[in-house]
Amino acid sequence: MRRIYHRFPKRCDLVFDVNVPFNDAVATIVRLNGSHEAARLGDEMVRIDFQVQVADHKISFQPVDEVPGLLYDLTEAVDFQIELKETVLSSERRIPRSRNVFLVRLEEAGMATECTIAKTSSMAGLDALDLKRFILGAVS
Repeated sequence: MRRIYHRFPKRCDLVFDVNVPFNDAVATIVRLNGSHEAARLGDEMVRIDFQVQVADHKISFQPVDEVPGLLYDLTEAVDFQIELKETVLSSERRIPRSRNVFLVRLEEAGMATECTIAKTSSMAGLDALDLKRFILGAVS
């Protein structure tokens, strides 16, 4: 079953191929849900939290952990909404920095998977290239 979002933008920020089969690429995106990564941005240490949702009935998104059998029902195309929350880690406290939202479409392309990324939030911070780096890092 295709899980696509009817308002996925025609104009995207980045299109690239992931050299893994479609099912493996989908499993990688699903595994990102609830995970986090720490990175140094300038002088600040930042924690980046991942929240992943999948298209539901073409009009909305649903958290991937609330969709039973998601990995077994998908064929040829799927849209995800990935939210990246940045939090500055300091010795005294944690300070929210930004919340970036991306739409990601995975499409089967033979033994590879085509990945399309569009940033939907207008906040400064992470961009499509950063998300590409996270996805490719999780694949390998």
